[in-house]
Amino acid sequence: MLLEIRIVEGSWYLDAFMVGAGYRATMMAPGKRFPTGRWYHAAATYDGQLFRSFVNGELQMEMATPFTPQGPGHASVGARMNRVSHFKGAIHQARFTHEALPAKAFSQPLP
Repeated sequence: MLLEIRIVEGSWYLDAFMVGAGYRATMMAPGKRFPTGRWYHAAATYDGQLFRSFVNGELQMEMATPFTPQGPGHASVGARMNRVSHFKGAIHQARFTHEALPAKAFSQPLP
């Protein structure tokens, strides 16, 4: 799974991506842009059927897709696994849960 921001003309939109054996899900909503220079809460959930992406608790996109839990592996924060597209900002917190949370249970963005 990947959460990445795409910068366009001084604003950004969320790119949420999930890949595994037999599936590849890419969700981008370039029409839903946010100003840079502020804190945001970005999230992705999977409830067994739907892969969803959120910014500040607002649904960006959703897609029905299969998912196979992945075994032991690697994680990267601030860059893709292949060490490209480094994030030039700050990450306050990352949190993972065993179940899909409703948007109202998400962390709130910092002021």
